[in-house]
Amino acid sequence: MLAEATHSVLNQTHTDLNLVVVDDASPQPLSQLLHVDDKRLQFLRLERNTGPGGARNAGVKLGDAPLVAFLDSDDLWQTAKLAKQVAEFEASPWLQWSHCNEEWQRHGKVVVQRSEHRKQGGAFLERAFGRCLIANSAVVFRRAFFEKHGGFNAHFPVCSDYELWLRMLADAPIGFSEEALVIKRAGDWPQVSSTPETDRYRVLALHRFYRQQRRRLISADLTDRLLAEAVSKCQILIKGAHKYGKPERARRYQAWLTLLTARRTRPMR
Repeated sequence: MLAEATHSVLNQTHTDLNLVVVDDASPQPLSQLLHVDDKRLQFLRLERNTGPGGARNAGVKLGDAPLVAFLDSDDLWQTAKLAKQVAEFEASPWLQWSHCNEEWQRHGKVVVQRSEHRKQGGAFLERAFGRCLIANSAVVFRRAFFEKHGGFNAHFPVCSDYELWLRMLADAPIGFSEEALVIKRAGDWPQVSSTPETDRYRVLALHRFYRQQRRRLISADLTDRLLAEAVSKCQILIKGAHKYGKPERARRYQAWLTLLTARRTRPMR
């Protein structure tokens, strides 16, 4: 899959690019496994596993191109993906970031996406509280915009993208192409998105965002929606912890729920 993903980048109709394959301390160096002869390709091997956010940050630092894009190793780009998105940035100097639709495949067969996964452009911060609606393999940033926000939070083993998107959506609307320029593949291999208790890290991301933004960028109504979403996710986590016989986690999530409920009912100062 990594070889196929790599070729889907190098075969883009927009050829002025550099591709960094980040090896996040895999047991065997990827450079020994991936044999691709293209001067635009380089490997970056990390000696310590940093997780998806840290690996992506390291890859960005290695380059200097004005635009930055990502591709997960099990996804694919359509050949015109970059050309169409680069043209969008050239036509809109104000645009800071953009994304596109995806075609979802499981075991090679197209999967119909549910309405709650519908992608969109513009400013949709409130809707983004609920779930991650921007795919790493579909997004393109201006480098300065990515660096302004400090990149991904490497302390999040999952949901580092969800956490970053909240900060970026509070700052600038995102462009969007209805065309499915990315193929998102799933199957019987491990995926970060299938990590248990993903909502745990979404609650942490929402609380972090609340602490950063509550006095600056978001309204009282939007703050209430944020806290309501965090409360709902905590309730789901508590039920899951009880169901699977994890009382310590249940107590931790109950403490989170108490804190978030208090912040939601406390008057803003």
